[in-house]
Amino acid sequence: MVSDEYTRTLARLYRLEARAGIDLGLERVQAAAEALGYPERAAPVIHVAGTNGKGSTAAMVAAMLRAAGKKVGLFTSPHLVSFRERIVVDDVPISEREVVEGMAAIEGVLGLEHGLTCFELITLLAWRTFAAHGVDVSVLEVGLGGRLDATNVVRPAVAVITNVGRDHEQYLGHAIATIAAEKAGIIKSGVPVVSGATGEAAAVIAARARELGSPLSLLERDFSLAGDTGGGLAYRSERNRIAPLALALRGAFQRRNAAVAIRALEVAPALMPLPSAIRGGLARSRWRGRLQMVSRKPLVILDGAHNPAGIEVLAEELRALAPAGSVRVLFGVMRDKAWEDMLVAIRSVASELVVTRPSQARAADPAILAASAGMAARVELDPVVAYRTLLAASDPDDVVVVTGSLFLVADVLSVVDPALAADAERERAASQLAGRR
Repeated sequence: MVSDEYTRTLARLYRLEARAGIDLGLERVQAAAEALGYPERAAPVIHVAGTNGKGSTAAMVAAMLRAAGKKVGLFTSPHLVSFRERIVVDDVPISEREVVEGMAAIEGVLGLEHGLTCFELITLLAWRTFAAHGVDVSVLEVGLGGRLDATNVVRPAVAVITNVGRDHEQYLGHAIATIAAEKAGIIKSGVPVVSGATGEAAAVIAARARELGSPLSLLERDFSLAGDTGGGLAYRSERNRIAPLALALRGAFQRRNAAVAIRALEVAPALMPLPSAIRGGLARSRWRGRLQMVSRKPLVILDGAHNPAGIEVLAEELRALAPAGSVRVLFGVMRDKAWEDMLVAIRSVASELVVTRPSQARAADPAILAASAGMAARVELDPVVAYRTLLAASDPDDVVVVTGSLFLVADVLSVVDPALAADAERERAASQLAGRR
C-alpha cells in the first residue's frame, strides 16, 4: 500500500535528519541538482528569506500568482501536521505516491550513499516535483539563513528578505549584522532585491546589493501598504497605487509581509499580476499556524512564533485583541531557542501560563521553563492534555494562545481539526519508526 511505503519513506528521511542534522553548504546539492538535470531551472523562481514572515510572504506571492492564472509551486518548511505541506502545486500538497516515487527516483540516480542531508533531499524533491508538474513559477522559502541554504543554488527572478532578527544563532551568528549578511547571501548579481528589513540589517543588505549591482527596494522607502481614506488598504510605489486591498491573513504585521509580496512581483514585470489578481490573491491567502483563530468563545489563537521577535509581535497583537480580558498562554519551545527572552514577552501579556513539551525530541524541559518563567506557571507534559485543560478552564471572553513552536501548534491543530487526524497519525507512525519519539 502507498501509505505504508510513504510512512517508510518519511521514516528514512527522519532518521537521516537525526543522524546528519544541519550541515549547511551548497556543494552537495549543486552536484545532485546537476545529476538530476537541473530541475530547479525549469521555471522562474521567487526566493524568500527572512527571520520571520517568510512563509506568510511566500504564501501571499503564490496566491497572487495563482489568481493571475499561473501554475505555482510553493516550497516551505517546516511542515505543521503533514510532510506533504512542504511541497505544494496550485494549493494542492504533493501526494503520498509522489513522495515515494520521487524519493526513489532521486536516490536511484544519486545512489543510497549520496551524503545529502534530509533538507537537501527534500529540496531536490520539491524541484523535481515542480518540474514534473510544469509549473510556471516556483516560490521557494529559505530553510535556514540564506547564503549556505540548499535552496540557494537557484538564480531567482527576485530575491526577497522579509526582515532580520535573532534566531538560529548557533548557525548564523549573534550579531544582527552577521545574521543579515547570511540572509543577504541569496542576493545574486543584477537580480532585483526586495526587503522589509530596517536599521543595521537594511544597511547590510543595501551594501551587498550595491556590491552586486542588484536593484534594491526597501519597505517604507520605495513602497508601502497602509490604510486608505476610501476604506481598506492601499499599496503605493513609484509605479503603482493599488486599492482597495483586504488581507485574509490576520495581524497588523501581515501588512508588511503583503507589501513585500506585492513588490516582489512588481519588480519582475513578467510576473506582475493585474490589480484584480493581487486583490483576489491577498483576500484568499491561507497560512496555518500564524495568528490562526480556531475558536471565538473563547478566542483561541495558534501562533508558531518561535523566536523573541515573533513573540513580541504576537504580544502586540494580543494587547489589541484582549485589552482587558484574561490571556491564557500554552507555551512549549525547542531547547535551542532563545526561550528566556521569549518568556519575557509572554509574561507581559499573560494572565496564566501553562508550559508543556511539544512532540519533538529537541523540546525544552517544561520544568526548566516553569522555573524560569518569572511568573506562576503550571507544568503539563502532554500538549494535548494541556490544551484541553486550559480550554475547559477558560471563560467565553478569555483568549487562549498556543505558541512557542510550530511543533506545539501542530500538536494542537491536529486535535482542533479532525480532517488532519489521518495525516497526524501518519506522521506519528513515521516518527516512531525513525525513533524520533
